[in-house]
Amino acid sequence: MSRRIVPLSVALFLMHASIGAAATPAPIEGDWIGGFDGHDGTVFISAHFEKGAAKGEALTGQIDLPLRGDRQVPLKNISASESKLSFEVPGANGNLLFEGRHQNGTVSGSVRQASSSTRFEMIKLAALAPETIADVTGDYELAPGRVIFITKSPSSGLLYLDQTGNRLGVLYPIAERTFVSGPSVVAGFPVELTITFDRAVNGGSPALIWQPKGQAPQRAVRKAFYTAEPIGYPSGSGASAVRLSGSLLLPNGPGPHPAVVMIHGSGAVTREALFPYADVFARNGIAVLISDKRGTGSSTGNWARATFDDLAGDALAGVQYLQTRREINARQIGLQGTSLGGWVAPLAASKAKGDVAFVIVESAPALTPLEHERLRVRSQLRADGFGPAHVAKAMAFMEQKFEVARTGKGWDRLEAAMARGKQEGWVSYVNAPTSLESLQWHWANVLSYDPQPALERLTCPVLVLYGELDTIVPASENRKRMEAAFTRAGHRDATIKVFEHANHGFFAAITGGKREAGALKGLVPGYLDTRVEWLRQRVTVTNAAATSTATAPDTDDDTGEQQSIQGGPRVPVPL
Repeated sequence: MSRRIVPLSVALFLMHASIGAAATPAPIEGDWIGGFDGHDGTVFISAHFEKGAAKGEALTGQIDLPLRGDRQVPLKNISASESKLSFEVPGANGNLLFEGRHQNGTVSGSVRQASSSTRFEMIKLAALAPETIADVTGDYELAPGRVIFITKSPSSGLLYLDQTGNRLGVLYPIAERTFVSGPSVVAGFPVELTITFDRAVNGGSPALIWQPKGQAPQRAVRKAFYTAEPIGYPSGSGASAVRLSGSLLLPNGPGPHPAVVMIHGSGAVTREALFPYADVFARNGIAVLISDKRGTGSSTGNWARATFDDLAGDALAGVQYLQTRREINARQIGLQGTSLGGWVAPLAASKAKGDVAFVIVESAPALTPLEHERLRVRSQLRADGFGPAHVAKAMAFMEQKFEVARTGKGWDRLEAAMARGKQEGWVSYVNAPTSLESLQWHWANVLSYDPQPALERLTCPVLVLYGELDTIVPASENRKRMEAAFTRAGHRDATIKVFEHANHGFFAAITGGKREAGALKGLVPGYLDTRVEWLRQRVTVTNAAATSTATAPDTDDDTGEQQSIQGGPRVPVPL
C-alpha cells in the first residue's frame, strides 16, 4: 500500500443517505461506495467485489480510498452471507476490519483498527447502461441563468457541472435513472446531492429532479443551447499525417459564430475531458471544436511521440477546418489551451499568419520544459509536506535523469534510483521514464523547447489565467516570464489574471498539492465566467437567442489579481 492508513478516531456517526431501496437484498458482487470516519473527517471508499468464473470460487475484491491516495488495494479475508459482510484492508498501522450487515442495497456496521473503532456504511451502485448515458446527457435549466450540465466522464460514467455553484462532480448510479454525489469532486459519500432523471412524456422535454441534501427538490427541463456534431479532419502530410476526430458545438441560430479550438493538456485525453468547459462557451453563443488528441479515442497517430510542432499543427488543422464551415465567422476563430496546451496555443498562433483571432491560455508555462520540470517537482513535493531531505533526493534524481537523457549513459543507476524513490514515496512526482529510448526522445524533442519566441510573436488579443496555488505551473515565476515576453513585444491587448486559492485546474484548494486532489469541492468563483466575458468583449455573438449565463466578475473583489500588459499607453483591459 502506497500510504499508511491513519488511526481511526472515536466513533462519530456517519450521515445516512436517504435513498430508495430494492425490495430484496442486493448481491455483494458489483460496485459500492461509502465511507467511515477517520481522525480528520469522513474517509470516502469505493469498493468492487466479484467471483471467478468457476462455480464456488471465492469472492475477491479491491478498494479505493481516493482521499488518501490509495487505489485498487486488494481486500483480504472476505466473508459474505445472505445478511453479513466482512473484509480487511491491509495497512501499515494494522489492518482495517470491516464487519457489517447488508440488506436493501446497503451495508452498515463497524470498522476497527487495533483498539479504535467507528461506523461505516456502503451503498450498492447500479449498472450504468450506455443508452442511459446517451439519454440523460445535456443541459438542464433549473432557473433562468442557472444551468446544470450532465456529460459523460472520461471514465465512462457521468459528471455534472453547476456553473452557478462552481461545482463539478462525479455522479454515482444507485438506480437506473437516480444518481448521487458527495462533498468533493470524486466523493459520492456522504450523499449531498441526489439527481433523478425523468423520461420525456407526451412529447415533452426530458427533465431532472435536483435535490441537494436537506432542500426541497427542484425540477429542471432539458434545453438545447447548441448542437454537437461529430466531425473529422486531417492534420499534417506525408508520413506524419494523422486524422483527428472530434465534435463541433454549434450554438443555436444561423451564425456566423465566433469559434474556439480547444487544446488538450498532457496525457492520453479525449474530447470528453474538454466537454464541460466547452459547454460554457457554446451556451454563450461561441462555437467550439473539441477533439480526441492524436492517438486517443477515434484519432490516429501517437500522442506520446508528438512534438510541440506536431500539436501546434493539429490545432491549426482545427482552425483550417472551421474556416470551411459557413456557420463559422472565419475572422473570429481562436485557440484555448491549458497546461501543456498553454505551450501549444501560442506556438500555433505564432505560425498562423493572422488566421488566429485570439488566444486564451490557462496554467500556461512560460519556461522551457526543462526549467518547468525542476520547478514543478520542488513545488509539488513541498506542498504535499515532504521534508528537505526527500526534496533534495528528488531534485538530485531529476539532474541524474537529465544527464542520462543527454548522454544515454547510466540507465541502470537511474532505475535503481527510481526503486529507492518508490520506497521513499517521491517517485510519482518526478515523471519517472519508462525506458531509455523514451527519455532520450523527450530530451531531443520536448525538454529544450523555448516558448518565449512564440509569445513575443503574438499580436492577437491574449488572456492568461493562473492559479495562485498552482504547484505544477507556479504562478509567480511563469507570470513574470509571460509579462516580460509581452512587454518586449509591445503587445497591446494581453491580460493576465491570477485567481486566489486556485490550483492547477482552477479548483479551490488549500495547498495546491497532489494529496488534496480527492478532497477538492469545486472551481474557484469567477473562473468560468472570466473566460466567457473576456471573449464576448472581443468577438461578435450573432445568436440573438443566446443569453449569457456568465456574470462579469468584479475586478475589485478577492477572486484574483489582474494586470494588462500594454505597448504604449497602459490602458486597462476590462474583464
